[in-house]
Amino acid sequence: MQAEKWNKERALFHANPPFVHTPQADLLLEAMDFLVTSNHQAIDEAKPALLLDGRAGQGKSAVMRHYLHSFHKEQAELRQRVQAPARGSRPIDVVHISMRSATNERGLAERLRDFLELPPFKTNERAMTNAVIDALFACNVKIVAIDELHFMGRSVAAGHRMSNYLKDLLNQSPCTFFFAGNDVLGSEIFRKNGQPDAAGEQFLSLVQPHAVRPFAIGDRNPEWMRTLAAIEGNLRLTRQQDGDLFYRCADVVWALTSGSWRSLAQLINQACARAIATGEERLTPELLLKIPLNALSATQSPKLLATLGDGTWTSLPEPANA
Repeated sequence: MQAEKWNKERALFHANPPFVHTPQADLLLEAMDFLVTSNHQAIDEAKPALLLDGRAGQGKSAVMRHYLHSFHKEQAELRQRVQAPARGSRPIDVVHISMRSATNERGLAERLRDFLELPPFKTNERAMTNAVIDALFACNVKIVAIDELHFMGRSVAAGHRMSNYLKDLLNQSPCTFFFAGNDVLGSEIFRKNGQPDAAGEQFLSLVQPHAVRPFAIGDRNPEWMRTLAAIEGNLRLTRQQDGDLFYRCADVVWALTSGSWRSLAQLINQACARAIATGEERLTPELLLKIPLNALSATQSPKLLATLGDGTWTSLPEPANA
């Protein structure tokens, strides 16, 4: 019974591992923090916003969640130290929502309304938005984070309306806005015939884009190995040996994930589950090759696996004395 309980705890831990501070992630976190600490414009002045943009599965949402959690924790500890008397609305440091498929302006207003626990409005989108903005002021919200920005209406007309709506929010609210989405800048949401339209230009002029890329191995930098080493240090496998993941399995893991953060997290989680279930209790190339891949990785991995170990490529960095 004790072993079963421990195995369940390990499974939960491997499915929800600690945040890994890669060089790219730390640069993004620094940019987010700098924007929040510098956004002190007057209320009627639009504040710059930040966009995490890139392909699906590269860790945009993970970086955003980590920053929001850290910021909220910091603000909560600050309030405890100050012990200010409670008055007015309860403080809400961050608002974090995700867009749903083909979200329009009213849909976004409803998502914000629900997060802020405002009563339902049987009225138009403008009145609902005004109530949301009033709540952002009353609750002293510092950050509004909107994920899955690519889910806004896909047509140029829908993008035009949403551009105006988002710019309006940035102009009227007291918050710093973070956005994240898949290939937002390369889509037609804010563009017409490949160029920003008038509404898109207005919105994009307020947004600082930060590209979130997959891990790269072409220049044989140590980022991939260091990331795997950080992950390995958090594994709860009883027979795991130093270097099992970040050295002995580095190329196999690259071949199975192509450097995608989401694919990497899924692979390690399921590999750990198999290692525990079989009693192997360590990650090996043979075990990793038995793990089913997601559809995206499955289309890319065969050509990498076919050349695995033949000298065509490696994810390991150059030797220090090379």
